[in-house]
Amino acid sequence: MTRNLTRLAGLCSLAVILPVSPALAGPPPELAAALQYLREQHSYSWEVINGDPGPVEQDIETARGPIKTVIHNASPHLKGRLSASGEMLIERDWPDGLTLQTLVAADGAQVTNTPAGWLSQREILEAIAAERLRPDGPSASGPWLPLAEAVNTRRPAEELEPFLDPRAEFEKSGETYICTIPIMAEGPAAVRDESQAIGRVIVSLHVVGGVLRDYELKREIARYVTRAKIPIVANSDQIVILSYLPVGRIDVPEEARAKLKPGRGNPRG
Repeated sequence: MTRNLTRLAGLCSLAVILPVSPALAGPPPELAAALQYLREQHSYSWEVINGDPGPVEQDIETARGPIKTVIHNASPHLKGRLSASGEMLIERDWPDGLTLQTLVAADGAQVTNTPAGWLSQREILEAIAAERLRPDGPSASGPWLPLAEAVNTRRPAEELEPFLDPRAEFEKSGETYICTIPIMAEGPAAVRDESQAIGRVIVSLHVVGGVLRDYELKREIARYVTRAKIPIVANSDQIVILSYLPVGRIDVPEEARAKLKPGRGNPRG
């Protein structure tokens, strides 16, 4: 059980509670303009920093008495770059030293630089299938193959789109806009029905000079583990820093670009 829980997000960092103005209906004009400016950018970069306090013990009451679990934020440190040609490069680093780079073409095809070299989506999926059929247990590739397959290729502009919903409510504190959205079973929803929510997302957007400079995403989610349906509160805290400097051509080996072509391990081929 502890092994599974270490993959859940860590506890949120403490935040100073400042006085805020009354809730604003929908994104206020200055925030809406900043978000629209971000959406119009054809080339920029971003960095995702995880607020990770390390392994945290949690006591849970069950029908058979209290149990102790350990939760840990296993999310990687991430850097993303979007070039004017529509290509993206996603770099992920984990505390244990694992590093993965994923090149995403303008049409969505992608290849990932792994400990075994550059692999296409098809090659990664085939390797995962072969790993599951191994009679003598997982190989050295077993731990990183699922991470190579499950890369998040959403840009910040796409990630923030739910917060443009006119039903979302914002509070303002200085240059920061704060919005809380319940997480339903099928995902975030701006319609507030707390009785059905399994958690919530709190986003704090920092706008300076009419430009969104960074934002913080706090997720508070109740997950159920084991057959006894024991609820585990799994929180995560991420800070996303934006840079609007244009990105030139993404420099990767020709081996990587070759795998993006049909018939080279690409699912389109």
